[in-house]
Amino acid sequence: MKKPELYEFKTIEDNRGDLHFLEELKDVPFELKRIYWITNTPEQQVRGGHAHKTGAQVIICQQGCIEVVLEDQKGQVLSYTLDSPHKGLLIPPMWWGKMLFKDRALLLGLASDEFTESDYIRDKKEYLGAV
Repeated sequence: MKKPELYEFKTIEDNRGDLHFLEELKDVPFELKRIYWITNTPEQQVRGGHAHKTGAQVIICQQGCIEVVLEDQKGQVLSYTLDSPHKGLLIPPMWWGKMLFKDRALLLGLASDEFTESDYIRDKKEYLGAV
């Protein structure tokens, strides 16, 4: 099973502001099929609480801070802090994830698959029993 991985994206800094960028198949390991963003999340809000059967994603905190906790089916738990727009976290398929949003966090998500409800496992007992 592929493990989650932190990526650092290219940044060009100057007095007009910072430009961050990435290129599909070069800076992320898949072709982008969907891009989503989460905004206006209440302070200390928990999101996620699911796994994807086949879809991978890279999540990037554009502002604020997002604490991410990922768990595999064997019970291995990994924690990450996303607090910079030049860092992204690859979440491979079959990792259960939860995210805690802090400091007016904004999340940008890059997904390998188009949305389909059948790719989601939303019941943790079902996830732990899946092979």
